[in-house]
Amino acid sequence: MLFSWTFDSVVLVPLALTGVLYLWGVRHLLRRGDAWAPRRTAFFLLGVGLTVVGTASFLGVYDRALFSVPAIQHMVLQMIAPVGLVLGAPISLALRALPATGRRVVLATLHSHWSRLVSHPAAAFGIFAVTQFAFYYTPLYELSLTNMWVHDVMHLHFVAVGFLFYWALLGIDPTPHRVRFSLKMILVVGMGPLHILLGVPIMMTSTLFAADYYEALGRDWGLSLLDDQHLGGAILWGFGDIAAIGLIGAFVRQWFASDERAARRTDRQLDRLYGDGPTIQPWWLSREEDTPDVLGPQRDGT
Repeated sequence: MLFSWTFDSVVLVPLALTGVLYLWGVRHLLRRGDAWAPRRTAFFLLGVGLTVVGTASFLGVYDRALFSVPAIQHMVLQMIAPVGLVLGAPISLALRALPATGRRVVLATLHSHWSRLVSHPAAAFGIFAVTQFAFYYTPLYELSLTNMWVHDVMHLHFVAVGFLFYWALLGIDPTPHRVRFSLKMILVVGMGPLHILLGVPIMMTSTLFAADYYEALGRDWGLSLLDDQHLGGAILWGFGDIAAIGLIGAFVRQWFASDERAARRTDRQLDRLYGDGPTIQPWWLSREEDTPDVLGPQRDGT
């Protein structure tokens, strides 16, 4: 199982094209003499690689045989791989590497009505949440098992929704909205209860999801159908909590870093105004005649 691989061109061809275009943009910048942080390239390729693992490894081989495997796959594609893609700052790269016509298209897309609507962190969080519940609690889950086109499109949809959420939340690339840090933190913390509501009912239910499909498989190995489904619910719950904790830590770090940057900006502004000297003359260095007589004259002459 762990060493099984499958290659689905519907998913892998767009991924390969995305990686090639990104590397072309980086090469174009470097040949022009512009700098591009190597860590951005590493993050983006890591995101592409994790997407490949989520669709082509054993997760792609067994995602129609076990309920627990697509639960892991879902979390990888929607909650882990998109983080690397967003940290790669592909939109910033496109704005710097594309010719003027391409930049105008990207900017027009960013400032379009639909982009402004879905790119607000609250809207992106809503799409992120609705996608997960709609996939498991509607006939869409069974349809993704029986129809390969729906199956593949849902994989791409998971990555796209995850990218939209982290793009709006992290603010690495230009976005149409500048949202307060407090709202972003509320949305990140909200990921915990969201996955509890998603996973716990699946862990506790006695009703089998896509029962006709799984019973027709006649699988005679591994956990029973219901036990495997309960394991999948636990994975959905636990994965969500772990991701939320990781994001909270990243946001706290980003908060401290932003405070440090603000302090450095303030120091630079004061240096430009006053130079390297003290901004206000200390009272103990002021001349005696400039010091106000706050105590009044003393009768004993001291």
